[in-house]
Amino acid sequence: MTTTLPARATALRERLARLDKLGSSVAEAGDLEGLRGDLAGRAEKLGTHLTNQVRLVDAAIAVPPPASLLAARKRAGGILERFRAQPKASTLKRAQAWRSMLDEIDTASRDLASAVMAAWRAYRQHVFAGDAPAVIRSRLARTKANDAAFNEYQRLFDRLKAAFETLPADRAAIDRVKELAADLEAVAQNFDFAVPAAVKQFLEAVLSVSGAPLALLTPEVVNWLKENDSFDNYRVSAKGRG
Repeated sequence: MTTTLPARATALRERLARLDKLGSSVAEAGDLEGLRGDLAGRAEKLGTHLTNQVRLVDAAIAVPPPASLLAARKRAGGILERFRAQPKASTLKRAQAWRSMLDEIDTASRDLASAVMAAWRAYRQHVFAGDAPAVIRSRLARTKANDAAFNEYQRLFDRLKAAFETLPADRAAIDRVKELAADLEAVAQNFDFAVPAAVKQFLEAVLSVSGAPLALLTPEVVNWLKENDSFDNYRVSAKGRG
């Protein structure tokens, strides 16, 4: 049976309607994909900082969330609710809400990264509050035992300092920091600061800019230096000649 013209027209109209709807769907999908692309990189970057935050918090290292992070979460939540009610690209782009959210995510990401690093570096003082090697050296008698302990202290202190230059990659890295701090405290127990007053005065003068005058090299000081195998560590130098 030959299809009538009205039937053909109706079929054609229906087909055109389907094609028009398909075209609209393709355009909508393109718009949504563009928006997804805008968000993907930012979400990944923020996610990295959030992971670092959780790692520290799980190790009992407090990292207060910055206000910008809370603001970004609130705006994102509002946009999500509207999108669920009207799942269209135009809903996301309405009234510059999408652009404002992206800007807030960027700010939150930077602020959170700074907060995490600040918390990690502050933890160094919590885990080990001992003096720097230069301070220890200025108060320490130059004996063989002290020198050996000091060299180990310097080595461990440098390792601990380096550990706080970057964020820990995992929980094991945090545990290693605690172990380093414990080792430092153990080494510090080997320092002998108990020296006679005359010896302490001489050693402090030696480390000063002007040096120690010969008057401080008393028989008591000489005997102490020899008994502690430190006598050969010092030499007499004319003032101004070095």
